[in-house]
Amino acid sequence: MKRPKKGEFAQFYEGYLNAVPARGTVQSLLKKTFKEAQQLLGSLPEDQGNHAYEPGKWTIKQLLIHVIDAERVFAFRALWGIRGDRAPLSGFNQDFWMEEAKVEERSIKDLLKEWKAVRDNTLALAAQCSEEQSKFLIIASNWKVSVRALFFIIIGHQIHHIKVLQERYL
Repeated sequence: MKRPKKGEFAQFYEGYLNAVPARGTVQSLLKKTFKEAQQLLGSLPEDQGNHAYEPGKWTIKQLLIHVIDAERVFAFRALWGIRGDRAPLSGFNQDFWMEEAKVEERSIKDLLKEWKAVRDNTLALAAQCSEEQSKFLIIASNWKVSVRALFFIIIGHQIHHIKVLQERYL
């Protein structure tokens, strides 16, 4: 699937899209970025999972569940578009979601296992998406976004948060 063009996504997603490497398909980039994140996060000691780099910021495990949740949301939006649904989708409030995430007692290993299942589903969804379907536009959070932009946003969102993890937590 080709990369999205301006007009296929809200401007606030541009940073995520610019973070995506210039080379690679959606599927190869989904696989590569997941493998890199899994290696980084899988090497962390479990006791570091509840660490936040400053008071009021998310812990490493909260950051991880946020990436997982966002991928689920963006992938659902992509499915919505692939299937041609025209009803608008509402946004999601990451802070409300975090209040109910309850990751303190979960392990990093368990969260990575969950993320692998989510990523496998995202890969399966991308595999069934035709080039024509990838251009379909939906309304989500009151903004137009194409299916292909959503797949690239998943990648860029992950890259953004892994960079934050490396720079501020580790």
